[in-house]
Amino acid sequence: MAALSKSIPHNCYEIGHTWHPSCRVSFLQITGGALEESLKIYAPLYLIAAILRKRKLDYYLHKLLPEILQSASFLTANGALYMAFFCILRKILGKFYSWTPGFGAALPASYVAILIERKSRRGLLTIYMANLVSDACNKRISTRLLFFFLLREVSGNAFGY
Repeated sequence: MAALSKSIPHNCYEIGHTWHPSCRVSFLQITGGALEESLKIYAPLYLIAAILRKRKLDYYLHKLLPEILQSASFLTANGALYMAFFCILRKILGKFYSWTPGFGAALPASYVAILIERKSRRGLLTIYMANLVSDACNKRISTRLLFFFLLREVSGNAFGY
Protein backbone atom coordinates (compact mmCIF):
# COMPACT_ATOMS: atom_id res chain seq x y z
CA MET A 1 0.00 0.00 0.00
CA ALA A 2 2.89 2.32 0.63
CA ALA A 3 3.92 1.99 -3.03
CA LEU A 4 0.76 3.81 -4.14
CA SER A 5 1.80 6.94 -2.27
CA LYS A 6 5.32 7.01 -3.70
CA SER A 7 5.95 9.72 -6.23
CA ILE A 8 7.56 9.23 -9.61
CA PRO A 9 10.46 11.70 -9.87
CA HIS A 10 9.97 12.69 -13.51
CA ASN A 11 8.13 15.44 -15.34
CA CYS A 12 5.51 15.00 -18.06
CA TYR A 13 8.09 15.63 -20.80
CA GLU A 14 10.16 12.65 -19.65
CA ILE A 15 7.20 10.28 -19.34
CA GLY A 16 4.35 11.47 -21.57
CA HIS A 17 5.33 13.66 -24.49
CA THR A 18 8.98 12.80 -25.01
CA TRP A 19 9.15 14.27 -28.53
CA HIS A 20 8.61 17.90 -27.42
CA PRO A 21 9.18 19.62 -24.06
CA SER A 22 6.14 21.91 -24.31
CA CYS A 23 2.83 20.56 -23.03
CA ARG A 24 0.84 22.92 -25.29
CA VAL A 25 2.70 21.99 -28.47
CA SER A 26 2.41 18.29 -27.63
CA PHE A 27 -1.31 18.68 -26.98
CA LEU A 28 -1.81 20.36 -30.36
CA GLN A 29 0.24 17.70 -32.15
CA ILE A 30 -1.70 14.89 -30.49
CA THR A 31 -4.99 16.62 -31.29
CA GLY A 32 -4.05 16.88 -34.97
CA GLY A 33 -2.91 13.28 -35.16
CA ALA A 34 -5.96 12.00 -33.28
CA LEU A 35 -8.32 13.98 -35.53
CA GLU A 36 -6.65 12.61 -38.65
CA GLU A 37 -6.84 9.01 -37.42
CA SER A 38 -10.40 9.32 -36.14
CA LEU A 39 -11.56 10.67 -39.50
CA LYS A 40 -9.84 7.71 -41.17
CA ILE A 41 -11.83 5.41 -38.89
CA TYR A 42 -15.26 7.05 -38.82
CA ALA A 43 -15.65 8.40 -42.38
CA PRO A 44 -15.54 5.00 -44.11
CA LEU A 45 -17.47 3.37 -41.26
CA TYR A 46 -20.40 5.78 -41.44
CA LEU A 47 -20.34 5.85 -45.24
CA ILE A 48 -20.46 2.05 -45.52
CA ALA A 49 -23.20 1.88 -42.88
CA ALA A 50 -25.24 4.48 -44.79
CA ILE A 51 -24.82 2.58 -48.06
CA LEU A 52 -25.79 -0.74 -46.47
CA ARG A 53 -28.86 0.85 -44.86
CA LYS A 54 -29.79 2.35 -48.24
CA ARG A 55 -30.16 5.88 -46.89
CA LYS A 56 -31.74 8.56 -49.02
CA LEU A 57 -29.86 11.45 -50.61
CA ASP A 58 -31.11 13.84 -47.92
CA TYR A 59 -29.19 11.84 -45.29
CA TYR A 60 -25.94 12.08 -47.27
CA LEU A 61 -26.37 15.83 -47.80
CA HIS A 62 -27.45 16.89 -44.31
CA LYS A 63 -26.77 14.25 -41.65
CA LEU A 64 -23.76 12.16 -42.65
CA LEU A 65 -21.06 14.81 -42.21
CA PRO A 66 -22.28 16.02 -38.77
CA GLU A 67 -22.43 12.41 -37.52
CA ILE A 68 -18.90 11.71 -38.77
CA LEU A 69 -17.57 14.92 -37.21
CA GLN A 70 -19.28 14.28 -33.87
CA SER A 71 -17.90 10.75 -33.56
CA ALA A 72 -14.48 11.87 -34.80
CA SER A 73 -14.46 14.67 -32.24
CA PHE A 74 -15.30 12.13 -29.53
CA LEU A 75 -12.28 10.02 -30.43
CA THR A 76 -10.06 13.07 -30.88
CA ALA A 77 -11.11 14.47 -27.50
CA ASN A 78 -10.40 11.16 -25.81
CA GLY A 79 -6.84 11.06 -27.15
CA ALA A 80 -6.03 14.74 -26.78
CA LEU A 81 -7.64 15.26 -23.37
CA TYR A 82 -5.72 12.31 -21.98
CA MET A 83 -2.48 14.18 -22.64
CA ALA A 84 -3.98 17.43 -21.35
CA PHE A 85 -5.08 15.86 -18.06
CA PHE A 86 -1.76 14.02 -17.87
CA CYS A 87 0.09 17.36 -17.85
CA ILE A 88 -2.52 19.21 -15.77
CA LEU A 89 -2.36 16.62 -12.98
CA ARG A 90 1.43 16.81 -13.02
CA LYS A 91 1.31 20.59 -12.68
CA ILE A 92 -1.37 20.56 -9.95
CA LEU A 93 0.23 17.82 -7.84
CA GLY A 94 3.82 18.87 -8.53
CA LYS A 95 4.86 15.30 -9.38
CA PHE A 96 3.47 12.01 -10.60
CA TYR A 97 2.09 9.30 -8.38
CA SER A 98 1.44 5.72 -9.48
CA TRP A 99 -2.21 6.46 -10.31
CA THR A 100 -1.88 9.82 -12.08
CA PRO A 101 -0.35 8.86 -15.47
CA GLY A 102 -2.93 6.16 -16.17
CA PHE A 103 -6.19 6.23 -14.26
CA GLY A 104 -5.94 9.82 -13.08
CA ALA A 105 -5.64 11.21 -16.60
CA ALA A 106 -7.84 8.67 -18.41
CA LEU A 107 -10.93 8.98 -16.22
CA PRO A 108 -11.69 12.69 -16.77
CA ALA A 109 -10.59 12.51 -20.42
CA SER A 110 -12.91 9.59 -21.14
CA TYR A 111 -15.79 11.20 -19.25
CA VAL A 112 -15.57 14.45 -21.21
CA ALA A 113 -15.15 12.55 -24.49
CA ILE A 114 -18.24 10.40 -23.87
CA LEU A 115 -20.28 13.56 -23.28
CA ILE A 116 -19.33 14.67 -26.81
CA GLU A 117 -20.54 11.45 -28.46
CA ARG A 118 -24.18 11.04 -29.51
CA LYS A 119 -26.47 9.76 -26.78
CA SER A 120 -27.59 6.86 -28.95
CA ARG A 121 -24.02 5.52 -29.08
CA ARG A 122 -23.12 5.95 -25.40
CA GLY A 123 -24.65 2.63 -24.36
CA LEU A 124 -22.72 0.77 -27.04
CA LEU A 125 -19.52 2.54 -26.01
CA THR A 126 -20.12 1.50 -22.41
CA ILE A 127 -20.55 -2.14 -23.39
CA TYR A 128 -17.49 -2.01 -25.64
CA MET A 129 -15.32 -0.41 -22.94
CA ALA A 130 -16.58 -2.84 -20.29
CA ASN A 131 -15.57 -5.67 -22.62
CA LEU A 132 -12.09 -4.17 -23.06
CA VAL A 133 -11.66 -3.65 -19.31
CA SER A 134 -12.79 -7.18 -18.46
CA ASP A 135 -10.47 -8.60 -21.11
CA ALA A 136 -7.52 -6.59 -19.77
CA CYS A 137 -8.28 -7.65 -16.20
CA ASN A 138 -8.62 -11.28 -17.27
CA LYS A 139 -5.26 -11.19 -19.07
CA ARG A 140 -3.58 -9.51 -16.12
CA ILE A 141 -4.97 -12.01 -13.61
CA SER A 142 -4.15 -15.02 -15.78
CA THR A 143 -0.61 -13.74 -16.38
CA ARG A 144 -0.04 -13.23 -12.67
CA LEU A 145 -1.52 -16.62 -11.79
CA LEU A 146 0.60 -18.32 -14.43
CA PHE A 147 3.67 -16.54 -13.09
CA PHE A 148 2.73 -17.54 -9.53
CA PHE A 149 2.31 -21.22 -10.43
CA LEU A 150 5.50 -21.29 -12.50
CA LEU A 151 7.41 -19.64 -9.67
CA ARG A 152 5.94 -22.10 -7.20
CA GLU A 153 6.84 -25.06 -9.40
CA VAL A 154 10.37 -23.82 -10.05
CA SER A 155 11.00 -23.04 -6.40
CA GLY A 156 9.36 -26.32 -5.37
CA ASN A 157 11.66 -28.35 -7.60
CA ALA A 158 14.69 -26.34 -6.65
CA PHE A 159 14.21 -26.75 -2.91
CA GLY A 160 12.83 -30.30 -2.96
CA TYR A 161 9.28 -29.52 -1.78
